[in-house]
Amino acid sequence: MTDTPELRASDEDRDHTISLMREAYAEGRLENDEFQSRMASAHEARTYGELAALVSDLPVQPPVPAAPAVPVPNGVAVADDDDEQDRNMRKGWAAWAGVSILVNVIWLGTWVSGGGDAPSYWPIWVMGPWGAAMIIGTLTRRASR
Repeated sequence: MTDTPELRASDEDRDHTISLMREAYAEGRLENDEFQSRMASAHEARTYGELAALVSDLPVQPPVPAAPAVPVPNGVAVADDDDEQDRNMRKGWAAWAGVSILVNVIWLGTWVSGGGDAPSYWPIWVMGPWGAAMIIGTLTRRASR
């Protein structure tokens, strides 16, 4: 927690506090009425101190100020958290793989149930452009490091 609880909180700080309360609610630490009341208070909170008070009795970390963007020589600000971008890239690839498996299973099912020649391989129109975009994103990400 910041040493200055009177600092203004951002939407991201409020969202973080709400996610902590959701976890506590899911664990059974908060009753529904109390959870709803705290959610409303979190949406109205203006400072770190107000947000911290909402989770002070829960075994969770209170909100902390977001890390500032780090300026780079060309004047563009970049997020300091490369790990989060890597996680997002892995999630993107996992989503692509899951959808690719699904459309291939559907295609295979239509082939087997059709009982004849293999139908046109339409999953390529789902997997191809999305996969190409993911490859470009991955290579661009690696080149920027």
